[in-house]
Amino acid sequence: MRFFRASLLAALLLFSSFAQASGGGGGGPSPYAKLETITVNLQGLTQYLQVDMSLKLADPKLAESIKGWNPVIRHELILLLSSQRGDELATLAGKKKVTGLIKSAVNKVLKLDAKEGVTDVLFESFVIQ
Repeated sequence: MRFFRASLLAALLLFSSFAQASGGGGGGPSPYAKLETITVNLQGLTQYLQVDMSLKLADPKLAESIKGWNPVIRHELILLLSSQRGDELATLAGKKKVTGLIKSAVNKVLKLDAKEGVTDVLFESFVIQ
């Protein structure tokens, strides 16, 4: 029984060390910045889009910049999203296209390129009605 406990403890310590070394320990800042829900009328005014998203950042320190520029970022995203058509956004290709546009818009506000700023856009909720 002692051997079993010692083996179990050793395995747990090894796994814990591995998780922290590989970034799974959750000790550092997150490389993601969650934006508030955005709701817009889509082009044509007969449909609306409600979207929740997170931005993947090249550097977790950019999260503070995202907070500081939040009003400008939201403004740009509202203009961008409200110019889209629902039938295009309903497709996978449309969603992928708009992620690129969002990434570019946010990086433009931050005055960064895609390697230094927002590297990806992740939709957490995407509702067209």
